[in-house]
Amino acid sequence: MTLKASSVLSILAIWIGSIVAVILEPDAWWLLIFAGLATATVGTSAWRRLGISRLIAIAGIWAGVGFAAGSTSDAAWVSIFAFVSTAAVVFSTMRRDAWLLGVGILVAWLAVGLSVAVRGDGTAWMCVFAFVTAGAVANSHHPFSRGIAAIVWWGAAGALVLIFGENLAWLSVFAFLLTALSFGIGGFDFPRGLEWDLWDRDDDGERAKVVR
Repeated sequence: MTLKASSVLSILAIWIGSIVAVILEPDAWWLLIFAGLATATVGTSAWRRLGISRLIAIAGIWAGVGFAAGSTSDAAWVSIFAFVSTAAVVFSTMRRDAWLLGVGILVAWLAVGLSVAVRGDGTAWMCVFAFVTAGAVANSHHPFSRGIAAIVWWGAAGALVLIFGENLAWLSVFAFLLTALSFGIGGFDFPRGLEWDLWDRDDDGERAKVVR
């Protein structure tokens, strides 16, 4: 087995964002714990191609952490949602070449990081909706349309918060909803391995009845 470049670069992106944040705000050191957990998550897939889509998404997630926690240690807790977002991306059904989905997740997390950096830690809670957006986008059946939707709605929400202040941070809720529902309810899938674990035995039983 050989290490895949996309996995190595993803791990590098995690640590660049985390170390920069800690250098700028030493009191945010504990976010390195979640950077380590995210690294372990990527490491479980280090021998398969994560692809450009996941690399872009993970780089965007931890760049957001770098901006947020690097501006104020009070926002270091966004690393918790960065870790779970990383896990959602790594174990998602996202195709390796669905780079628009990766860009959509990147925009969502950069909107969070830049909002915190410019408007303060009062906007840090936007990371909760950046996380659920990452999960929805990474498991979408519509890689082009939902990637564009995430870019448009999160880009707009982030720009308005930057321009008009933290009172508009609630737009992140609508950015998530509009991204998820902009092309109809549904159109999502869960990783197939999870489905097999839950229902494989029942499927085997049905097959056995057919054989009989």
